[in-house]
Amino acid sequence: MTNFKRFTTGATTALLMGMIAAPLYAQLPSHLRDYPLAGRKASGDVVGPMFNGWIKNDDDSVTMIFGFVNKNREEIVDVPLGPNNFIEPAQFDGAQPTHFPVYDRGGFVGLQERGAFAVTVPAEMADTEVVWTIKHAGHSYSVPGRATSTAYEMSAGSQALGSLNPAIRFNLNGAESNDREGIYAAAVNASVGKPVNLTAYAQDRGEREEYNLDTDVFPLGTEWILHQGPAQVDFEPEKITGSERGTGGEGSLDNGWNVVSTQATFWEPGEYVVRLRVDNFEAPDSQFDNHCCWSNAYVPVSVTP
Repeated sequence: MTNFKRFTTGATTALLMGMIAAPLYAQLPSHLRDYPLAGRKASGDVVGPMFNGWIKNDDDSVTMIFGFVNKNREEIVDVPLGPNNFIEPAQFDGAQPTHFPVYDRGGFVGLQERGAFAVTVPAEMADTEVVWTIKHAGHSYSVPGRATSTAYEMSAGSQALGSLNPAIRFNLNGAESNDREGIYAAAVNASVGKPVNLTAYAQDRGEREEYNLDTDVFPLGTEWILHQGPAQVDFEPEKITGSERGTGGEGSLDNGWNVVSTQATFWEPGEYVVRLRVDNFEAPDSQFDNHCCWSNAYVPVSVTP
């Protein structure tokens, strides 16, 4: 076959395929036309819930871990709790975020925000599906959290070189978080436009003595994230990586705890929840892609004019 014949045959085939595909596309329901390999929109695109996995606890309860994806290139989306952002059964509703930033981390994680929150289902309800629904820009997505698939089962145990989720406390003698579900601080009061200090304590909990590592303790990274609230919040600092923080520096206490803090400025009155994520991604066996190792903690803030 000559090159000309190959070209004309290929062109004809492509034309016919296009003629067939166009009517088929037109026959799709409108809510399905946005899905196939379309480029990301600047705004008005999908915000979807994600189920990241589940952990069986010692008391046979199950912790279900959720994240989300905001497919927009630019639009930061807020969806208040209610008919457009809810969890069923209703007893688990309310822990989910209402603020959905745009992420593009590349690699395996890509656009996802993983482990934004978790809920624990008691042992007698371990087979119950926990379903999170988000409705935005004409799209409605629901994701079931379920503990029936071993493919989604995760471990709370130590990693290959002994890393564990870091510990977070808001009071050195108080409750502790070392997981995605986290703990809540006492409510903080703030005023619009006036910075307020948010403080916690964090500690690396790795068990690395038996491994041939240069250190048993790795510097922790921190990030303060708006979880729920009516308007954007400014954090200073917003994020400090472990490499930036280092070990034994300012904020380190003799008992192994580190003081971590930020100045938060709120620009509109209302009720907010700020999430603190503490990670030990400087450890060689810990990274966001593998869903290890970090912990969450949450600070409710009431903002008045």
